[in-house]
Amino acid sequence: MAPAPLLVVAALLLLSPGNHAKNLHPVVLVPGYGSNKIDARLTAAYEPSAPSCGAGADQGWFQLWPNHTGMHDASQVPCFADQMSLVYDAVADDYHNADGVATRVPSFGSARGLIGWDPLVRRLEGMGYREGESLFGAPYDFRYAVAPRGHPSTVGDRYFRDLGRLIRRASRLNQGRSAVVVAHSYGCALTYQFLLARPLPWRWRFVKHVILLAPALGGFAEGMHGLIAGIGYGLPNVTRPTMTRLARSQQSTLWRLPTPMVFRDRPLVVTKNATYSACNMAEFLEAIGFPEGVRPYVTRVLPMWEALPAPIVPVTGVIGVGVRTPEKFVFGTEGFEGEPEVVYSDGDGDINMVSLVAIEEWSGVEGQVLKVVRLPGVHHGGFFSDDFALKSIVAEIYEAGGSIELDWKW
Repeated sequence: MAPAPLLVVAALLLLSPGNHAKNLHPVVLVPGYGSNKIDARLTAAYEPSAPSCGAGADQGWFQLWPNHTGMHDASQVPCFADQMSLVYDAVADDYHNADGVATRVPSFGSARGLIGWDPLVRRLEGMGYREGESLFGAPYDFRYAVAPRGHPSTVGDRYFRDLGRLIRRASRLNQGRSAVVVAHSYGCALTYQFLLARPLPWRWRFVKHVILLAPALGGFAEGMHGLIAGIGYGLPNVTRPTMTRLARSQQSTLWRLPTPMVFRDRPLVVTKNATYSACNMAEFLEAIGFPEGVRPYVTRVLPMWEALPAPIVPVTGVIGVGVRTPEKFVFGTEGFEGEPEVVYSDGDGDINMVSLVAIEEWSGVEGQVLKVVRLPGVHHGGFFSDDFALKSIVAEIYEAGGSIELDWKW
């Protein structure tokens, strides 16, 4: 249950701009999908799908995401799709950029490099946190993910190394104090797998607390629909083939799929002839015309989410509840080409409740400290714009890493 509003206000009174506590634990922010910039550069190997797409070949690095050009020039949308798509190399068993496209993530280490996080960053600075000193950001190429042991993951492994170095650096710059890691959405899944990949002594030494905002550690039903209808990225006049190509090319979209452990066999996608759940996902991928997704799903995604072992570091989950959330998609006579009837249930508007509360399974695990805070009516995308959500997040960060312990009753 969320703290009473008066208690949140009382905590915030301690966080006046003039109250710059000197003993705060450093904070590292891990954004969600699409919440940081990606730069691109075209090389001689790039073969544009249209002449205009090669116009940037001589301009050096340019901003691929967010794509403001595509928002105002529909002719550039196919170029964006070309350059934003990934390729799964079945021989190498890894993902890489399209030929001739080089990418980078700018501003690693800076909280200012995150998209949409400014309201929270400003409030943290009001608490006394300072950019590059006690407040850091860990943006990443959100098209990628990581893979289980025995499978290569060039981009994901590099991000985990960089994140580990950043957390150690944050600790070193703050007299050895361990870090509070705050993640949102897809960033929660990455943070969780990052923790599991680190030895327990490392976690205990460098991570004081983890705050998971809208964690979807069990995937979500909309993840299945996204592979059917695609992702438009808010761009105008994006054709359905372009949207599905974008969605199916990216490693991270397979991480959105509901997991058998959390969703079990509840029906999520229904057609005239079949019902698909998290337990027959390979059949679903075949049915929607995405057979090439079966191998990476079965070998690179499913093994990482067959169980949810507790990370054995203190965790606070902050979740939105009471928002209509798609849970089942029922397709009619037109099959996957038609628009489905959507059945809704509880959640945060994007993530189903069963996935949001999956971390509650850690309650009672020896050595695991866990608290779950519910925010009624807060949408998945509203954590940094809803004032009550912001106040609640700031209070949780303060309690986790501040120099004054708050004795709240839950």
